Amino acid sequence: MLEPRDDYSQEQYEEIADLVGKWSSFDLDKTDAYIYFDDLEKELVPSVLTPADRKRFIDYLKKEIEVVNG
Repeated sequence: MLEPRDDYSQEQYEEIADLVGKWSSFDLDKTDAYIYFDDLEKELVPSVLTPADRKRFIDYLKKEIEVVNG
């Protein structure tokens, strides 16, 4: 996952890690699983990210996520 670059409290960092941990997987074969979502920003981007980290993370997701039936 793209690491946040800005400063966060421990509570905010835990919220970020918790949300991302629900849908991220390391060493995942793309043929094994998919995640379905309706709104990338609402469902996959932690709300506590600073505007700069939010933009970097959204750009990262848009680059790395394979869209199926989009």
